[in-house]
Amino acid sequence: MSRERIDLGRRAEDLALEYLQSIGYRLQARNYRFRGGELDLVMCDGPVLVFVEVRSRTSQQHGTPLETIDFKKRRQIEKTAGLFLAREKINPDTPCRFDAIAVAFDTAEPHVVHVKNAFLCGE
Repeated sequence: MSRERIDLGRRAEDLALEYLQSIGYRLQARNYRFRGGELDLVMCDGPVLVFVEVRSRTSQQHGTPLETIDFKKRRQIEKTAGLFLAREKINPDTPCRFDAIAVAFDTAEPHVVHVKNAFLCGE
């Protein structure tokens, strides 16, 4: 992956984190890597543990950022979330959900879109 793409992804994650914190979410982990998977952001929305996938695009010529979260990517996120829960010894009764943040860099100002419950386990 090119340095430019890495920097763009980092900037998108920074914007997503700033946005989520501005609406009251609390950061639990960032760039959590485990067994071939990564969780971009793990946040708390009140009592709910939220696994946030951040996607970005500089143009929508090949689709929107959210369209890049395909079945395979969702399975990988679910697997890594399960490993996170086990490794961090999270109470099994803790409510969890999967959100997505899309950051579009195709205008003068980046545009952030937050989708709560972007997908469900096994979907």
